[in-house]
Parts: sequence; C-alpha cells; structure tokens
Amino acid sequence: MNIIGFLIGLVIPYLAVTVFAVSIFLRIKRWLMMPHLLKWSLYPMPLHYTGQIGYMLKEILSFKSVFRNNRSLWAGGWIFHIGMALIAFWFVTFVLGFHTGILLRIGLSILIIMPAYITLIRALNTKMRAISSPLEYFNLLIFMSIGILGILMITYAKPDPTIIRQYFIGMISLHPVRPPASPFFLSMLGITEFFMIYFPNSRTLHMVSKYFTFHKVSWEDHSA
Repeated sequence: MNIIGFLIGLVIPYLAVTVFAVSIFLRIKRWLMMPHLLKWSLYPMPLHYTGQIGYMLKEILSFKSVFRNNRSLWAGGWIFHIGMALIAFWFVTFVLGFHTGILLRIGLSILIIMPAYITLIRALNTKMRAISSPLEYFNLLIFMSIGILGILMITYAKPDPTIIRQYFIGMISLHPVRPPASPFFLSMLGITEFFMIYFPNSRTLHMVSKYFTFHKVSWEDHSA
C-alpha cells in the first residue's frame, strides 16, 4: 500500500469523523451562546414542543417553504436529498450484509443529475443567479464528483463488494484493514472525507440550523 492509500484509507477517515463531530458540537454551542433575537414570527405558530417538532419535520421532509417560493428549485433539491438518503440507507444495509446495490446506483445517479439541474437553474434564472455565490456552485460540484466517481467505480473498476464491506466494518470496529486498491474508490473516499471536514464548517449545515431558525429565533418566548 502506498502512502496516499494509507492516508486516505486508514488515517484521514478517523480524522474526518473527529473533525465532523467536534465541529458540529462547537457550532451548536456557539449558536446556543448567541444573544437572543427579537421574536419575528408574524403568523400563527405552534405553542407546544409536539406541534413545533411536527412543523419542523414537515418543513424538513417536504421543503415546504422552497416549494412555495420556487417549485423548479424545490424539485431538484428534494430529489437530490432523496438521493443522499438512498446512499445513506444503502451504506447501513451494505454493512449489515444486505445486497442493495440498486439503491447505490440510483443514489449516485441522482447525485450527478440533480446538482447539474440545480446548477442550471441557478445559472439561467436571473434572480437565482444574483443570490448564488461561487461557494454554492462549489458545493454542488463536490456532490457531482462523488456521484461520477461512484458510477465509474461500479461500472469499470468493479471492486469486490466483500473487500469493501470488510474495509468499512474494520474502520467502524476500530480494527482497520487494507482499503480496496481501486483509484476510483480511493478518490471517492478522499472527496467524501474532505466533505465531512468541510460540511460542518459551511452554510450547508442547514439540517442542524433548522432548529435554531424555527425554535430559537421564530418561536421561543424570551420575555419570560
């Protein structure tokens, strides 16, 4: 095993997971310590935690606000997140020993098509182009790269699934084994590791910030 394979396959995964967890913890801690804002909810809001959780879940699962404002962007964004969910579900079932490769293929395909679709919407729509920063295009490029490398790996490199599964189980159980030698696999793993380090320190952390947007800013009563 060369030094690049050793770093990407055996060292950086643990570093990426550590940075990911610590960064999310520190960012949440910083949000919690920020001064309270003036309440700005201008519409009927759920008063109890059960209603608030239900409202947030509906927003997170359906992207209701995006659907209301831009249905073209909503279609791409919603399907894109479904693709990521399929890949996550595939990973869990794969490690558990189930053969669900079709889910991986669908998820990776979505990771190529939907970011490209969203990029076109942002680039061709005058209003969207005005509020889109280069960083947002960069984020979409990361996902497209993971999808492309994944499809290339499955189609051309065709590494042994048993070796990949043993590698993931070894990393999770803290008994690492040699990673597959496929350049496509190592490249995809390297980009994924970079994203895990980058993600919690970027604006794409909206899956966590939703709580603060709704509960801490819009709904919480600070007058008590």
